[in-house]
Amino acid sequence: MNTAEAGRLLMHAAAFDNRQPSAAAAEAWAAALASMPFDQDTLAAVARYYATPPARPGDRLWIQPHDIRTHRAAIRNDRLTGFVYEPQPDDDNPAAYLRNLRQQRALVAGGHRPAEVRAALPPADSDRLKGTLELVGRIVPDDEDEPAASPLSIPCPQCRARLGQQCVRAGHPITTPHVARIRVANGGPAIDPADQQAADDRRAAAAAYLARLTDDERAELAAFEQQQKDAS
Repeated sequence: MNTAEAGRLLMHAAAFDNRQPSAAAAEAWAAALASMPFDQDTLAAVARYYATPPARPGDRLWIQPHDIRTHRAAIRNDRLTGFVYEPQPDDDNPAAYLRNLRQQRALVAGGHRPAEVRAALPPADSDRLKGTLELVGRIVPDDEDEPAASPLSIPCPQCRARLGQQCVRAGHPITTPHVARIRVANGGPAIDPADQQAADDRRAAAAAYLARLTDDERAELAAFEQQQKDAS
């Protein structure tokens, strides 16, 4: 935001609080909001601020630059409610996926695109719908052996994220899909073959160990396991 735009913003605020805009104030606001564009969301932030009652009834509202940032961010975040990412052909590349995600979020936050894009299904293709087309935004291939083009076009086998939803870690969305999800989307197994082999080896070793135990040792082991269950 430049000085001229900051001056226009202050004139807009004056309609609410009767302040007296000045050249010095415009320069100060431009410096405080240098990284913020002057757009309809910036103007709407002023209206949102003055539409909100003060914390203490009777107090005079007087908007400041940080209030503009806070309310503009809230306006844009509100538009992201229910945001569903529309998978792209190059999503198997983490850098491309992150770029696509940021672009789509920016379009939705700016009001240039709805939060959820629903694909239109031609009447002739109505019998080809195999999955949740409204979430994925694309037709599932007829050939079941054909790998999915996007990690988000399948549920995540690791975090159980649903179709079209981002993977999560510790309860929070992450921008890069889990490796297992990418692997399955490209036609691979949910579990890495090396990890599967290691798990099979551990099970085989455990079975061999149990086979060597005497009856007394098995009884002792069973008693210990029951004790651990009771303690938990």
